[in-house]
Amino acid sequence: MGTYTEKALAEGHLRHDKTGKTEKIVYDAVNHAERWSDPEEKVRAEFFAELIYKYGYSPQRIGVEVTVPDRSPNDFADLVIFHDDERKKPFAVIECKKDGISDAEFNQAVEQAWGNGNAHKFRAAYVGVVAGGTRKFLDADDKYGALERDKNVVADLPMEYGKPPEYKYRKGVSKDWQDIRPVSKGELIAAIKKCHQSLWGGGGSRLRRPLASSAK
Repeated sequence: MGTYTEKALAEGHLRHDKTGKTEKIVYDAVNHAERWSDPEEKVRAEFFAELIYKYGYSPQRIGVEVTVPDRSPNDFADLVIFHDDERKKPFAVIECKKDGISDAEFNQAVEQAWGNGNAHKFRAAYVGVVAGGTRKFLDADDKYGALERDKNVVADLPMEYGKPPEYKYRKGVSKDWQDIRPVSKGELIAAIKKCHQSLWGGGGSRLRRPLASSAK
């Protein structure tokens, strides 16, 4: 099975443009192009295609590099899902980062997505961060406090403007991407590396201190 990007390229939702000095990826439905060599762009293109094929959103309703309201100088949201074809009523705001970023960088991206998606900017119902296989989605309803980042976590982005699922994966469901399944060796290694980075990258010295003190 190929990637979502490969499927979107084959069906014309994405297109490679090699006419200039640098190769670009073109999001045809919204007439937007970005440099393909950027690692973050590969993540964005893959999730853009995933929004179409997995989550059921129309490509015409997925904005790319959308100007954030009330930001000066201009700031841009990576992906915005809209309720309407005119792309005036945001539903979800997604920030895309390259795979393998640190926990601190990921948390910073969550704050960026929340700041862009809140009631004073896009007024989106949901915000999220996608950094390769590392993802986090939040319910942006006003009932949650401005600093809440735990109680409003949802298992996954809603499909077709519905409600978020209670669980991301369930055994025996009809769709392969929701079922519990064996993972490849590459996926397992990536997950182990991420866990190792989370444990030691930010807390290695703290983990060693109790051992040093107990030896006295």
